[in-house]
Amino acid sequence: MKKQLLQAAVITAILSGINGVVSAGGEQDASKLDEYTLDDVVVTAQRVETRDLDTPATTTVITEQQLKDSGAVTAYEALERVPGLNSSAYGHGGEQYGGMFSRLSIRGLDRGTLLLIDGTPANLLNYNSMLNSIPVDAIEKIEIVKGAGSVLYGAEAMGGVINIITKKPEGKKVQGHVTGAVGSYDKNYGVMVGNEHVIFSYRRDYRKPVHQTSRIFFKTPTTTTTRKSREAGTKDSAFLSLRITDKLTATYAYNDTDSTTNEYDYQSALRDWSKLKASRRYHYRQQRVGVTYDDADRQWHSKFAWIRQEVRPMTKDASSDTNSNAYHFEVQKAWNFREGKDSLVGGLEFHRENYLNNVKTEAHLERDSYAAFFSYTRRFSNRFSATLGVREHIVKKNTYERRQNVFLPQIQTVYKITPKASWYVNIGKSFEMPAVNSWFTKRNVFKLYPMKPQVGWNYETGVKFGDNKESLRVAVFRMAVKNQFVWAVEEDPVTHEKFDIQTNGDEFRNIGIELEYHKQITPNLQARIGGYYANPRAREKGEWRQSDAHQQYFAGLLYRKDKLRISTDWYVTAGRQWAYYTLTGKTASGKPDHKIPNRIEGQLTMSYEVTPDQTLSFGVYNILNRENPIIQHEYWSLPRNYRLSYTYRF
Repeated sequence: MKKQLLQAAVITAILSGINGVVSAGGEQDASKLDEYTLDDVVVTAQRVETRDLDTPATTTVITEQQLKDSGAVTAYEALERVPGLNSSAYGHGGEQYGGMFSRLSIRGLDRGTLLLIDGTPANLLNYNSMLNSIPVDAIEKIEIVKGAGSVLYGAEAMGGVINIITKKPEGKKVQGHVTGAVGSYDKNYGVMVGNEHVIFSYRRDYRKPVHQTSRIFFKTPTTTTTRKSREAGTKDSAFLSLRITDKLTATYAYNDTDSTTNEYDYQSALRDWSKLKASRRYHYRQQRVGVTYDDADRQWHSKFAWIRQEVRPMTKDASSDTNSNAYHFEVQKAWNFREGKDSLVGGLEFHRENYLNNVKTEAHLERDSYAAFFSYTRRFSNRFSATLGVREHIVKKNTYERRQNVFLPQIQTVYKITPKASWYVNIGKSFEMPAVNSWFTKRNVFKLYPMKPQVGWNYETGVKFGDNKESLRVAVFRMAVKNQFVWAVEEDPVTHEKFDIQTNGDEFRNIGIELEYHKQITPNLQARIGGYYANPRAREKGEWRQSDAHQQYFAGLLYRKDKLRISTDWYVTAGRQWAYYTLTGKTASGKPDHKIPNRIEGQLTMSYEVTPDQTLSFGVYNILNRENPIIQHEYWSLPRNYRLSYTYRF
């Protein structure tokens, strides 16, 4: 393992050191065309447009072109390569497994990262599992803002916010593209067409079988745990965007996935896992409707969103059968003072969630919450500004929960060291209610183990330096969260039956440093490196334990010349936490015997513009062909695989 990690470190060092050995070329600098810089505008961090350099938070932006260069099939794939983001998936690209939903977390805090789609919350059951509900072709960019975001965006933004910003109708002429791809484990085709009034996108994916999707543990020389496999499946994605008026737009997203996971018992006589033990086939359906009113002249913004997720069992071994819905409405107004030097943003929100378990008759609940927020930015000089934000967040009392009335403050400062460099401080309080379905594992268990909201503070300071050719971000942070949500095995006091339920742990803490560096080495070549080193810990019953990976490293190169683009990215997750199972396949239950192996992912993607209307792309993924575990349960990403795609534009 150490040797493999050393190999990955050497590769990272080589990639990040190339800028010292490549000579400058003489062609036109193309970096402004499709790469994000600190001069560009972000909208997520402060709810209004600000230059990244003037934003008092750690921000990362993935552009449309960067999504294409990465070869990512889903938004989840692209995001899990960002330093400081932790992946919890049951397969490649955010694969779900029954009622266990995949998600991304920021800085090691599970169930504390809020997903936004066009600025409105899109979490369900405290998970950002709607990440893949938007087809990649429909995404304009993705903004990641780390640090407390609850003041501006409400509950669940404890570690940060991920905002997927979709494309808007533009251009009088009808234009679009058709695309098709074939790979080792998947193939797909899609179409996108639009003009100034409408955009429509549709994509169908065919997923091929994967023989083994997780680690097999040997209990004895002749007995083992089961082999899990992913069978062939399909995925349909559609996206519609309408520009109703200059100020009013509406979007609709649809995602339908047919997924089957099989388990096979070991046949000692055959020395093979060939006896089918269980087959779990599910249909996952996700839908989202969004309506936005944007009056830029009067600085009025109103948004409505509805999201729904359905899980349907299709075989007798599949057990989860649930509906989850969320409705969100908000109105926001901005004011400028002192000739535009100061600004105030204020708004009101209403959010409703409901959950229905079609198997358990008692499992139905609605939760309503209301909020008012204000954020005032004062520019004290040309170099220094400060922002004070407050939110009053109210959760309405219901059958299972008492009323919550929470006051959330936040203070941020920015000091411009030079026109190209800034130093910021960001301190904020965050709050999150338990997931709606947390209460319904069993009524008796709930009465004995009632849950509390988790609350915490984020402290962060960092520097940003950058122009079109070079940029650097460094951030130091500390997180402290009480009543952290954890999974535990508890006993029903009446039937003495044991259940896996969500409950409160004692405390979560993390302290660490992040770094991202981009450099345009020549007009044709640019390098990107990043790193994350932290100490995420959780305390349960008085004992502190490591709760996520200590280290993440990223390195990449992009070469472009004329019609050719070549990109290589390497991502390492190291110093990982204890595994969920022991080496004999039993649940660790506080006595683990090994840590999760390091995850080392490398990929190479190439695209060539055959004509102005046609592009060929080719990618190789998991170059080292490693059995890369994604989560504590040691589900793997895909083995080495290839993908060839063709795009025709019209």
